Amino acid sequence: MKSILIIDDESIQANSLAKSLKKERTNIDFFVASKEEEILYSIEHLYFDIAIVDLRMDDFDIDGFQVIDKIIEINPFAKIIVVSAFTQEYFTELNKILLSGKIIAIIEKKEYNVFLSEIVLAIAKYEEYVTKNPSETSKALLNYYANAKNQQNSYEKGIVFEHFITLLFNNMGFKTIIKRVIDKSRNEVDLIIRNDVNDNFFSKFRPYILVECKNKPDDGIGKNDFIQFYSKLQHTNGLSDLGFLITSGFISKTTYLEAMRTSKNGEKIAFISNPEIERLINSESPMEELKKIIDEQVKDN
Repeated sequence: MKSILIIDDESIQANSLAKSLKKERTNIDFFVASKEEEILYSIEHLYFDIAIVDLRMDDFDIDGFQVIDKIIEINPFAKIIVVSAFTQEYFTELNKILLSGKIIAIIEKKEYNVFLSEIVLAIAKYEEYVTKNPSETSKALLNYYANAKNQQNSYEKGIVFEHFITLLFNNMGFKTIIKRVIDKSRNEVDLIIRNDVNDNFFSKFRPYILVECKNKPDDGIGKNDFIQFYSKLQHTNGLSDLGFLITSGFISKTTYLEAMRTSKNGEKIAFISNPEIERLINSESPMEELKKIIDEQVKDN
């Protein structure tokens, strides 16, 4: 269990709940989203194992059910704890979302200590389930990867693959990943990962990691792809010195040769193609596996 997102339009209540839960579970990161824009951004760009969602959002254009639908669409691995003082009022709608299989608890708001203890219990039960079923995430990632590779629509093919890569890095422990960023020079970067993991290896790199995604199962990544991405890495004003060029296909020989030519410089680009993706999915410790992949390429270059 890595992180939990608390979604409630009442900021004071959300922050109070986060503070109380942090005292109970010091090993978990808690995020809070209380404004409509903040909620939608958090769902899109933060990784969380569980979302605690209040159903009633009176002053918003969205309600808790639309929030839940968005979570299910964006993060297929997240589970949801529904909280509300009006669960009877939403009886029909709750029965529908239960069919998703993503709801691990529906908790009525009541006297605070009782309400808090029920949430803590729901979190503990889910942790116990994950401990007993460690391969669930790997299976889900493999299915998502297959879906990304088999996507027929050319535009959707790229979007789905980028989202898969986001989930893959989220699973390693990177919490914040921003998608489709255009810099001042009008260069577009597929993903920017905030380098916020508590890891001695990654602490040596700068605050952000760039990722270029190529969902081309039948094609190789060529020298020009590398040169363009390397240029983006060099123009981050010193904020990034590590990038990943990731493809569902393969890396051409000329690309490896170009990487060797630039290896004496300060920036490092690591290649992740189909075999490395499968290693990361199937590894019991994907973060350690990622470091092995980087080590191997440093040695080869």
